[in-house]
Amino acid sequence: MKILMFGILCLGLLAGCKPAKVDPIAAGRELVATHQAVPLDLTKNYTTPVSYFDQITQFPAWKTVPRGFRVFAGVPLDIEGMICLWGGGNATQLHIVFPEARLGIPLNQKFETLYVYHGSFFDSPDGTPVCAVVFRYADGSSVTNQLLYGEDIIDWIANRDGPVIGPTGEHSKLAWVGGSFSPTQTEPLRLCLTAIENPQPVLEVKTVDLYSCKSRTAPCIMAMTPGKSGLFK
Repeated sequence: MKILMFGILCLGLLAGCKPAKVDPIAAGRELVATHQAVPLDLTKNYTTPVSYFDQITQFPAWKTVPRGFRVFAGVPLDIEGMICLWGGGNATQLHIVFPEARLGIPLNQKFETLYVYHGSFFDSPDGTPVCAVVFRYADGSSVTNQLLYGEDIIDWIANRDGPVIGPTGEHSKLAWVGGSFSPTQTEPLRLCLTAIENPQPVLEVKTVDLYSCKSRTAPCIMAMTPGKSGLFK
């Protein structure tokens, strides 16, 4: 009987225990403080500053897009605008011609993974290279990584029915969904996060270059954070 009562008491105590809530913002600031991941300041490189988001009245979702310090999928980010690169859909259908590249974004550090937060205009066939991300090392060498449509980068207008579909690649995640791209129909906006592994983490990366791969899709990079591998949650 004593054993039974002790077991009931333990079950009662366990039932009253709730897991502590984790504040993602606090967790992100801790990652920054310990230098596990520090968001890049892209202010001088944005083609569209965050202040312009509220002026896009044609698409009300932009007023809801997160800005400033945020933590998505366990990664701290600083979102202050977007770097939009050339896409065939924009150039031919919307008559918006973005630059083909953004070069020489300073890093000047060693890191294991570069986390890239992004969206895009227009779709492309799955597997199409959309954006090239080039690491320029201090010793003069470089390595090129590609964001592929479907696996990493997808049109930011989400599907209307059912759960919002995210990227299919193992190194990319759906990071944020919100608002409605159209003022007349329910079309959520979706933004994604890709973890690009650095093949030479012992070397300092001086700069990163971003290139359009000249597909129909226009890639838009909104934040980048170099840091430790394995931060995705």
